[in-house]
Amino acid sequence: MLVRSKYILVVLMSALIVAFETVAIEGALNIANLNLYLVSSIPSLVGGCILMGMCPRGTAAFVKSLDGKGWALTLAMCGFVAAGVILWFDAVSRIGASKEAILGGGSSEVLFVVVLSAVFLKERLTWLEGLGSLLIILGVFLVLADFETLSLPAGVGETEAILSSFCLGISIIISTVLLRVYQLTPLSGIELFVSGIMVVSFGLATGLVTAPDAAGLALLVLLGLFPAAGLLTYNAGLPKIGASLTSVLFALTGIMTVGVQLLVLALYPDADIILPRSVAIAILGGMVAFLGVYLLHKKKAVRAAPAADV
Repeated sequence: MLVRSKYILVVLMSALIVAFETVAIEGALNIANLNLYLVSSIPSLVGGCILMGMCPRGTAAFVKSLDGKGWALTLAMCGFVAAGVILWFDAVSRIGASKEAILGGGSSEVLFVVVLSAVFLKERLTWLEGLGSLLIILGVFLVLADFETLSLPAGVGETEAILSSFCLGISIIISTVLLRVYQLTPLSGIELFVSGIMVVSFGLATGLVTAPDAAGLALLVLLGLFPAAGLLTYNAGLPKIGASLTSVLFALTGIMTVGVQLLVLALYPDADIILPRSVAIAILGGMVAFLGVYLLHKKKAVRAAPAADV
């Protein structure tokens, strides 16, 4: 398989993993009533430990090899991830997952990454890639938009959604820079672990963390499997197909999340899951978005290159 197609599939796999993660988190918050800051941090800590445990020598070598600039970039990346996650979850609690997705990962985050990539990474989209990207964003809007209320009031939750996307967009650019030098798995593990420590530390410092029971703690640990797999596959695409296209493809998470929600409701009809108002429009959005993915595939592929180090 050509390297471009291979890593497009890897990033799509990341989007699917995060779609399952999003629905699982929705259940953890709305059904299991777990603490917001624990849901935001414990799975990241567990996922980071998994990735660092997969590559202990590489992780040790990564830490030892960091110079002053490397530490500064790594800590900045983790700080932006931590801030983005806190803002993201709080926005969901204020305005709901659908509206947050419209303002966040399905639109503004993609645009932030594309703009930041052009400025700092000198990445440029071809006209065909640009058209494909616009179709993906349009498809996400069709899936997630509420056509009965077309306005998007600029309240606290909406502002948090935009700021979350900006923070996560900056972290993606920094990750892309670091992956030019450092190995994939150790960097991803450190990113999850340190950002998780930052989030839980903030929660403890502000007194917003409440201890879960044994069942809740077990659920939080299991949720750690998702960020480990999701971040590893996402980061794998950054040095191979670029931050812009990786972010655009990842915007399909919103559409995939609807599919996972439908699957969950088919198995558990009484689950506390909120679907788009029109499933038919959601399906249309999915078709438009995957047409965008097809156009991204149409660019002349490059010959296979060595896979990212793990």
